[in-house]
Amino acid sequence: MAASKVPNGAAPHGINGALPAYNDWPNEQGFETFDEQKEPVELTVKGKIPAYAAGILYRTGPGGYQINTSKGTTFSMSHWFDGFAQTHRFELHSPAAGEENVTRVTYHSRHTCDGLIEKIRKDGGFSAMSFGQQRDPCESLFKKVMSSFSAARSHDGKGVSGFNVGVTLKPDMPMPAAAVAGRKNSKTGEDAKIAPLDTLWLKTDNAALQQIDPTTLEPLSVAKHPKLHPDLKGPFTGAHSCTDPVTGDWYNYNLEIGRTATYRVFCVSAKTGETKILATISGTGIRPAYLHSIMLTERYVVICIFGAYYAKNGLQILWTRNMLDAMEFDPHQRNVWLVIDRRETNKGLVGIYTSDPFFAFHPVNAWDAPSATNPGKFDILTDIPAYDNLDVLTHFYYHNMKSAHPSAHASAGAKADSSRPRLTRWKLPAVGADTVAVTSNRGEAQRVFTAPRADTPELPTFNPIYATKPSRYIFGVCDRGHSTFVDGILKFDTHMQTAKTRIVHAQSPGEPIFVPDPEGRAEDEGVLLSVVLDGEGGGSYLLCLDAGGLGEVGRVEVGRVVPFGFHGVHVAAL
Repeated sequence: MAASKVPNGAAPHGINGALPAYNDWPNEQGFETFDEQKEPVELTVKGKIPAYAAGILYRTGPGGYQINTSKGTTFSMSHWFDGFAQTHRFELHSPAAGEENVTRVTYHSRHTCDGLIEKIRKDGGFSAMSFGQQRDPCESLFKKVMSSFSAARSHDGKGVSGFNVGVTLKPDMPMPAAAVAGRKNSKTGEDAKIAPLDTLWLKTDNAALQQIDPTTLEPLSVAKHPKLHPDLKGPFTGAHSCTDPVTGDWYNYNLEIGRTATYRVFCVSAKTGETKILATISGTGIRPAYLHSIMLTERYVVICIFGAYYAKNGLQILWTRNMLDAMEFDPHQRNVWLVIDRRETNKGLVGIYTSDPFFAFHPVNAWDAPSATNPGKFDILTDIPAYDNLDVLTHFYYHNMKSAHPSAHASAGAKADSSRPRLTRWKLPAVGADTVAVTSNRGEAQRVFTAPRADTPELPTFNPIYATKPSRYIFGVCDRGHSTFVDGILKFDTHMQTAKTRIVHAQSPGEPIFVPDPEGRAEDEGVLLSVVLDGEGGGSYLLCLDAGGLGEVGRVEVGRVVPFGFHGVHVAAL
């Protein structure tokens, strides 16, 4: 098998894989590319993208991980979660009069951590806290101890662009007025045709939020959690917060570490920008953990303390200076589920459950329903791609994912099963109305079904109209072992417990964003938008699929590599 030759944009040094691409499925350029396009460019549209998909697709995630420094060296981030944040903006312009489909798409992008990049370029290294940066094992004990005092900082640069924030995006997120910077660009011309969008925020698992301009993508401000409420003092939160689909209120948690772990669940009002603490939870059996997401139903906020515990109540992070090396998975420690009432004032914690241990990134959807066996109580159901342990976190080191790297070859195929999840539906039965203590008797979280690894979607999405309501279909990327990263788009039917996939050789897709058909009646009537890397051709394209059958209806050729990102959001045109 001959090694694949592909361009790699503006990577500081070339693709250095020692082997041919695994299974002749090259993907390295999706990680290596360090490039940005600050001015909008016209893209080539093929096929028939429906008019209702018009609007803006934002994508965010790592935009490269290597920097040529002033010291004559090349600095590299080790872990995909630490790559340099970059946001992409695809504007699908509304069809002109007499046209039925989107025929014009423009694109631009920019790094949102320029201050951090320049500091590393100047200093030749990086010393702040990270998710998984591997440090020099020969570093002196004195330097390691002294550096630990700065490890809790969320950035390593100056100004609002010194923060590396780029996991999820939230348009018009409720915030206190004092935390919001004014836009530098008013909505005029084509931008005015987009649904009202005054602010755009980037989020991560650190308790800092970065505001960027919705048009230029320029960083405008940074708001740390104490700006929301003085009691939100902890350094950690969930990149995936939740929004009430009716009121627009925004929900998340803040984790404070120390002698004890304290989770504070809060809500920011869409009407007033005021932050309210719904529950403060600490005590016996409440351990600090890496929680990427929360869940929301019509009545409750739900937190599952997944099995990615921070050692020594989180203080281990001050020594390791990264989150991953401070985590431990205990196969004998049961997961704890916390249910917080979000409707009744001062109710706080109303349910506590346990389950077999597992780790997860992304609960898909959650809803509550009256209990059939306990009148006056409610059952909660949620679908979660669940991992047996923390192997997936080490799998996301760059060398374990890049198609030509020996480490990726050594752990590919069936050998990577421990890094693949299984979609599980969980049920929390008979949630009551009364406040409970963390020392109360704990209910049992029940497994409703578990899907095979091959049929499990990651980076899962669903029809947003069904948020907090029973939903049937889940869309995501799949990993069936054809490549060293992801290899297709998958649709899972939770009623039939069957999967449908679209797998095309050497095409590596990103998270599929569901855009509902406003005239559709079925839950899966709409299209999926996914940014795909063509590993053989060496460029990326925006793929538009019919969500019903996963057939291609259109695509937009970007003409360059769009780095593999994490998450996105579609803002519909008026």
